[in-house]
Amino acid sequence: MRPRKPESRPTEAITRLKASLTRPGLGLALPFRVRLVRTEEQLARAVSIRQVAYNRHLPGLAQELLRPEREDFEPGTVILLAESKLDGSALGTLRIQTNLSKSTEFEDFLPLPKKYQGKALAHIARLGVAAGKSTSLIKLALFKAMHRFCLANQISYLMVVGAPPRDRWYDQLGFEDIFEHGQLFLLPSSHGIPGRMMSFEVATAERRWRESSHPLYDFMFVQYTPDIDVFSSLSGAWVKPRAPESAQVVDNHGFLDLGILAV
Repeated sequence: MRPRKPESRPTEAITRLKASLTRPGLGLALPFRVRLVRTEEQLARAVSIRQVAYNRHLPGLAQELLRPEREDFEPGTVILLAESKLDGSALGTLRIQTNLSKSTEFEDFLPLPKKYQGKALAHIARLGVAAGKSTSLIKLALFKAMHRFCLANQISYLMVVGAPPRDRWYDQLGFEDIFEHGQLFLLPSSHGIPGRMMSFEVATAERRWRESSHPLYDFMFVQYTPDIDVFSSLSGAWVKPRAPESAQVVDNHGFLDLGILAV
């Protein structure tokens, strides 16, 4: 099956974003910062925005997300957090769980096709973003941070569970079905909500987006975004060990709002 061509509302949105956010010589200045969670206090804020986002669409599951999950503490796991520059409030989060230390759910519970076997994988989960005019911009910044992190760590494929209708966002980013298109599966972390098993090849993303003239290519691969910083804290990770017990927004400047606030 041929990949779905990205929706083309492209260049005017990117042009408006560049015109409104560019600082001379410093790339795009976003109204928030994206970084890795390093403290228990940051983890608590990530969990809070995660729970609030899920509560808008999946209130049953949201009740299971009031506290950090076991997966938040697994080896090879990092959590991204977007924070407002204005007041430091949490605006968005997602979790990256790699198989560099232990296998992911995809490997443990699914008969993955051969091309994924023996590869470095990252299970992307618990995307949650605050409601508001900047929802799409925050999600895209989190995706850029995730891609940069995984590229630097030589991850071959991103793996997600795309539960309809939220799977449309992953379609537009270029994720593909791992199994037959439209086939739904359940993983333990899905808490009874079926979804499509989808993947995204990390190393070829730049070429694929460039060749397809993807509307977000410039933002993802060309523009310097100093407020997306996932490497300054990589060496230390956490300032102290994690333990399960402790645990003015601008508009989208023309970005597509796909209406997907939690995955």
